[in-house]
Amino acid sequence: MFHGKFLKYGFLSTVMAFFIYGCGSGEKVFLEIDYSGSAEWQYLLGADIYGTAAEPDNDSVQTFSGSLRAYLHGLNLTGETDSPAVSFGLRDVTFIAPFLPEDEREDIHNRLSEMRVIISENNGISLSDTLGMPGVLSGGWDIMRSVARVMPALPNAHMAVKSSWEREQRFPLTTPTGQGDVLLYQFFTLDSVYFNRGVQEAALSWAFNYRVALVDGGASSSHKYPLSGSGRGNAVLDVKQKKLLKSKANFQVTHSQNANVELNEIVHLEAVE
Repeated sequence: MFHGKFLKYGFLSTVMAFFIYGCGSGEKVFLEIDYSGSAEWQYLLGADIYGTAAEPDNDSVQTFSGSLRAYLHGLNLTGETDSPAVSFGLRDVTFIAPFLPEDEREDIHNRLSEMRVIISENNGISLSDTLGMPGVLSGGWDIMRSVARVMPALPNAHMAVKSSWEREQRFPLTTPTGQGDVLLYQFFTLDSVYFNRGVQEAALSWAFNYRVALVDGGASSSHKYPLSGSGRGNAVLDVKQKKLLKSKANFQVTHSQNANVELNEIVHLEAVE
């Protein structure tokens, strides 16, 4: 049933696109997501991956694919943090990854169901669980950070169409053998501002780079981790309500040469009213 709902929402959003009217102008709009504006937030989250892997000294190449479907449900943390923030968790998780052993798939499903993603007004993102980074060791799917890649970092300022801003975020990485540091750099552009059925919306896009530096014992197993990657994303905001309506990110990652793994991930997010 969940897959049917997910496809229905995607279909409706496509149909509604044909009814968009208006165009961008020279006026400035204030770009912000106001997390204090609602007690609860809910999105449909989907992630799909396609990849290839070749073992060292082996001419054969294997392909693999997987998917994640879930509701991303957020609760307002007003009064509990220094700035407005939302604590997101995943509900009704459907995780498909036939290239992983059954016990690892079960472990990932459990961790995803318990994981919390905290997003604050200043665009800071933190995860409740990074230990072992399940899903990375087999196939290179850094699934725990899919949400971070699809969430745009807004300037919280008045911006004109075609203007740009940048954000850099760091995440700690804990592996079974050592520590690491994840750097996510994003370059954003406000593409257009228009009216869609009387609602003022802003469309933005971004390019991003992903880098991982492993230290101590973690470096000894660097061939198992996605050390670099890049991608592009786009999103639509409700300007007046200061709400993220939908977003999508395409992410490509290449492991170190020892593992010779390439992976393409598409993450999409859509608000549920």
